[in-house]
Amino acid sequence: MCTSAIMEHYEKVTYTIKARALHSELADGFDVFRERGRGRYDMQLPVFDTPAFSFLTDLKEATWMPIVKKILGDDATLVHKGAFLSMPGSTTQVYHQDGPHLTTKYQRPCHAINVFIPLVDLEMKNGPTEFCLGTHYLGFDGYAREMIDTPLSAAGTPVIFDYRLGHRGLGNSSGEARPIVYLTYTSASKEFRDSVNFSKKRYKKLGELIEKPISRSERALKRERDVDYT
Repeated sequence: MCTSAIMEHYEKVTYTIKARALHSELADGFDVFRERGRGRYDMQLPVFDTPAFSFLTDLKEATWMPIVKKILGDDATLVHKGAFLSMPGSTTQVYHQDGPHLTTKYQRPCHAINVFIPLVDLEMKNGPTEFCLGTHYLGFDGYAREMIDTPLSAAGTPVIFDYRLGHRGLGNSSGEARPIVYLTYTSASKEFRDSVNFSKKRYKKLGELIEKPISRSERALKRERDVDYT
């Protein structure tokens, strides 16, 4: 369900960009689609806001919420969601933290966390996420190879980590796309706002997406199915 929605969104967006000749503007990103390195895309799917996907967004229904609330408190709230899509041939992402410490004077408790949910079994060849353990501690945010951990999670297994933890997606050398759903939570009482990653003003609006025309072979297959059902 999630995989189909992600791939459909990808197809619609890339076709819309091509149809409107917007390739030169892709580098700056759009509200629903951004490049995070060659062959890597960060996407916001409007369908994730529908009741059909409440199993992801409902603060009571999502199975990982007990852990989220244990870390952030009972007032934990969802502030952002989307999907990462790493296509075959994508390159390794630049090492980064999703957000800085709220203060550089002392180590504060976790104020925000990410939940990554791979939709395929993760293997080294399809580009799992590499984490640098301990980099959420103030003053220890640099990349250190000896602290690397790369969980090869089964499809559907949530990976939960501090928003400040250093990480990067590895290159996808397989022949299949690697989709991941992500959700970001914070405590309502922490008053945390990420004006860089979640800014609605930073990116140009792509507008209504254009449906990709079906191919001749797809039309033929559809006609065959219609005949079968008559």
